[in-house]
Amino acid sequence: MKVTEVTSVTTQSIPLNQSTHEQLQQEFNFLRAENITKIMLNRGFITLDEYRLIMAENVAVFPTFISSIL
Repeated sequence: MKVTEVTSVTTQSIPLNQSTHEQLQQEFNFLRAENITKIMLNRGFITLDEYRLIMAENVAVFPTFISSIL
């Protein structure tokens, strides 16, 4: 068996994005709005088309990381 000793490792440091309190609050608000909208759909208070319209508005109102990937 051949063993190689690693004497130096070079890695790039990538700065992590620190979430601010406001960004975390926006994420929470979006998730809460999404949950309420799903409940309304499941209980028959709104139609699927209305659900989609409301969620599109939620994405616009709460610009978050989560909403950007939807």
